[in-house]
Amino acid sequence: MNNKYTIALVDDEALFRKGMEMLLQDCDFCEVILEAEHGVALLDALKDKESLPDLILLDLQMPVLDGVDTLKLLQRDFPDIKVVILTSHYNSSMILNLVEEGASAFLPKNVDPDELLETIKNVIEKGFHYNAYIVQLLRERMLFGKPKKKATLDELTKREKEILMLICDQHTNKEIAEKLFISSRTVEGHRNKMLEKTQSKNTVGLIIYAIENGLISVNMNNMLNK
Repeated sequence: MNNKYTIALVDDEALFRKGMEMLLQDCDFCEVILEAEHGVALLDALKDKESLPDLILLDLQMPVLDGVDTLKLLQRDFPDIKVVILTSHYNSSMILNLVEEGASAFLPKNVDPDELLETIKNVIEKGFHYNAYIVQLLRERMLFGKPKKKATLDELTKREKEILMLICDQHTNKEIAEKLFISSRTVEGHRNKMLEKTQSKNTVGLIIYAIENGLISVNMNNMLNK
């Protein structure tokens, strides 16, 4: 594969970063292009890079600037970069908060190599990758939480609704473009407009918004576990 997905590793433990880099070095679809020991080092490096990584593997517990605050700044300054949270210690409220802030997946630090690669690929190509536990948390949030705002027919165009339904069915931008006979760039443009209109930070935010506001009727368990 000529054009590999690019990865940034952010963790204060140099040994962990090196181990993760070694694990990914034989991957045929991704490569590590950046390492950082904390959030400040990452953000400084990103500002100087001409080509940004597609995805960041981000530790939560770090000195100087931790993972939570780093995620918030990434969403503000580099919203197109996908973020996978690496941690072995989190609770349900923290997970939901991180989803709201834009996290696309969660992995334990002792993750199985195959699961790591599957997660990286799904997050970059489809926008997210959640296990059964996190899916259950999101389902409970939708059942018992309050929608942030009520959608109206005027908020999303017909084309945006078509694209949103295909996003909910876990199609990639390329697949959506082929189905609708438009370019991938046009799909991305519509997606960005929907993020702005719905006040969502990532693909999962769009899906939750669609379900909460009755724009689509789907089984979340099936949708998030395809």
